[in-house]
Amino acid sequence: MKKILLATSALVGFAGVAAAEVKLSGYAEIGIQGGNAGYETQFHTDVVINFDFSGASAGGLEFGGRVQLDDDGSSNPNGAPGFDDEAFWVSGAFGKVTMGETDGAFDWALSEIYMGTSIADDHSTHAGAYWFTGLDGSYDNQIVRYEYSFGDFSGAVSAEMDDAGVGDAILGLGVKWAGDMNGTAVNAGFGYQTANNVDVWGLSAGATMANGIDVRVGYADFDGSASWAGLGLGYTTGALLVQANYGSYDTPLGNVDGFGLVANYDLGGGAVLMAGYGSGDAASWNQAGTLAGSDSTFSLGIGLSF
Repeated sequence: MKKILLATSALVGFAGVAAAEVKLSGYAEIGIQGGNAGYETQFHTDVVINFDFSGASAGGLEFGGRVQLDDDGSSNPNGAPGFDDEAFWVSGAFGKVTMGETDGAFDWALSEIYMGTSIADDHSTHAGAYWFTGLDGSYDNQIVRYEYSFGDFSGAVSAEMDDAGVGDAILGLGVKWAGDMNGTAVNAGFGYQTANNVDVWGLSAGATMANGIDVRVGYADFDGSASWAGLGLGYTTGALLVQANYGSYDTPLGNVDGFGLVANYDLGGGAVLMAGYGSGDAASWNQAGTLAGSDSTFSLGIGLSF
């Protein structure tokens, strides 16, 4: 959910390789977060280091990858800082193949409704939020995806296997389109995944107008038993970005919904002021089958890209 970062680079030559490049980039956050979602108001710091690799063979084959080091412990079962999101790719006239901790074709094809960022991602992690993750990560999150572009259209297929040999492979299909309509940047996508007799499909669309207004919509169906719909409305003028979003799940037990607000102000040089707020139905249900309450969180701080 964080930014793609600026990088310093080092060029290295190898025999039989036209060029190889290694980029090191960093991102840090400082600020404050709080709310009524089970934690007190507190200070917040976070740091991420990215290692990006790219190169090309003498025959024109391109290749690369990314390895991420994150201090939040999300990559390790014991919660210790470690490497996360390792993925590598090769591409050429045949298309592009990516393998590792990457998006399946469902997530790859669909665009989230969220804009901007906040240090605790409050605006995009409320009870009504959804990131089109589909069935990704149901096993070990080692995914292979093949994609091919033709004009304004792109398509992809993907698979994630159960290393234990028990479950079916998660197979995905995605298609997306992006173009310009009289100065308005428009995009649309469709994604589908299936495994173990479970089917998930989704749709997304967005439009960014020349006057700075941004509209995003999304829909997902979870095997016909539940669904999600979301809407994001944003505006950008100069260094300021603001957005409000709303999402709702329709489940057999009833609706679960929430909304988010975000504001970013770009100070230049890689520094961004960020404020976020999220509010929605509590994740837990009581014995009567109704929601037990509501959750709200907020954060305020600054993001620093290096």
